[in-house]
Amino acid sequence: MLNQSQVKDLIERILKKMDLYSPEASELVYKTGKVESGYKYLKQIKGPARGLFQCEPWVSVDICKNYLHYRKDLMRKVSDATMVKLSYFVDPKEEDWDFLLETNVAVQIAMCRLHYRRIPKPLPSSAEGQAEYWKKYYNSMAGRGTVEDFLVRSA
Repeated sequence: MLNQSQVKDLIERILKKMDLYSPEASELVYKTGKVESGYKYLKQIKGPARGLFQCEPWVSVDICKNYLHYRKDLMRKVSDATMVKLSYFVDPKEEDWDFLLETNVAVQIAMCRLHYRRIPKPLPSSAEGQAEYWKKYYNSMAGRGTVEDFLVRSA
């Protein structure tokens, strides 16, 4: 397992470089990694998700095409914060994102934060609110995770 203090510090630094930092955002991203991978896995055991935050490559492509495409300034900030060429965001390909999500922790953090950023609701600050938000918007109602899982595993 990774050093949790270093993970929290890195999340904060990346979110600040993207201009998407808030204490709530940092905490939710951190807890998402704790629940999704336990900060142990870079690949889903039997599935397509990648990275510490278990994001699927198609989700990253969708974020690039349907969110960042309309927010060019944010796209540049994300590119700079992750040290990934802008072209990967402008013309995203699933096979590239499969690799990036597995090998670049800054990209993993950025995609997790952007996944939540697309939700037109404020980020919750309570543990219960975060658990419900994660379940509904990140894990999805069809996902295997539960609110109770989140509360236990992110504590």
